[in-house]
Amino acid sequence: MTSRRGDAASLVAAEFARERPGPPPGETSHTPAALLMGDPAPHLALALRDAGYEVTRWHRFLTPGQLCTAWPPTGRFDEVWVRMPRSSREAAMLLHAAAARVVDGAPIHLYGASDEGIRSAVRHFPAGMAVPRPALIKRRCRVLVAVRQNPPPRADGLDRWTFQAPVDWGAGERAWTFYPGVFAYGRLDPATALLIGRLPPAGATGRVLDFGAGTGVIGAAVLERGGGGEVHLLEPDAVSLAAAARNVPGAVPVHGRDLSAVSGPFDLIVSNPPIHRGKAHSLHTVEALIRDAPDVLTRGGTLLLVAQRRLPVGKLLARTLGDVRVVADHRAFRVWSGSATGPPPRDVPSEKRRGAATARRERSVRRRS
Repeated sequence: MTSRRGDAASLVAAEFARERPGPPPGETSHTPAALLMGDPAPHLALALRDAGYEVTRWHRFLTPGQLCTAWPPTGRFDEVWVRMPRSSREAAMLLHAAAARVVDGAPIHLYGASDEGIRSAVRHFPAGMAVPRPALIKRRCRVLVAVRQNPPPRADGLDRWTFQAPVDWGAGERAWTFYPGVFAYGRLDPATALLIGRLPPAGATGRVLDFGAGTGVIGAAVLERGGGGEVHLLEPDAVSLAAAARNVPGAVPVHGRDLSAVSGPFDLIVSNPPIHRGKAHSLHTVEALIRDAPDVLTRGGTLLLVAQRRLPVGKLLARTLGDVRVVADHRAFRVWSGSATGPPPRDVPSEKRRGAATARRERSVRRRS
């Protein structure tokens, strides 16, 4: 799902793709190939296909209908389109990757909205490109185009963008791996630190799920406390999960968006869940986590999550869990705890568990109607 402004940027890019003059770039003896990077909206892909392109869509976040990996697919494309990402470092990284996937003389497009930084995004293009020019400015959005003249300065690959910084959650500093675009790049998030301070003592965790694990900080803190437990790291961003796999080699990485991607039961679920979809606030992920947690928790198992204190987390927890309480409260954040009071779940395939959750929601709607 995209924001209205994000949808507008994709629509503007699609308009340019449909209206640009002349035949598609590259040789006419083959079907031209285009790579789309980081756009969840379908508009541009449809426009390019209508123009006769073979389109490959890639996104680092799990997105229906797209290739979702930590790094874009290799190969040569006639052109690449990059959706303006959240951070300048990520923009530079994606444009380098784009330049590595075309030949000299081929175009690279960067498109986005003014409030996403597209007006100053010319500086993110790598050396070896012609001067980027605005091909279309409309609805407070822009499409920038630059032609590759020489190969990009950095070698291709995610590891070329590794950044290490010290983090310390109270057990001493250690070098931590980050990549552009991950949550809390180069630092320990204060909400995460607050949650770590309320983790159960060593030996009391059992089987643990870190929901929305990011680069793996909470999961690493759980493992550090010992007890011989098993820690799973669930994360929808393939780039963050690649960092987590390096940071927490003793954990089990799982590329997934929700609890249907894992097999319970778990004794503890810990989470600093995302509350944004693009730039907009959204409780969708938090609501889904709390709603489905009883399906994967053992009887008496605990959900421990941190969120901004202004959010109605207590009310949401009370709908599905027992013994709901605030276990830490500091500045803008609260750590909430809730326990599963029903029978332990069976270890069933995720598709069946998703179907059961849907059936429960339908029964609940019928009871209210």
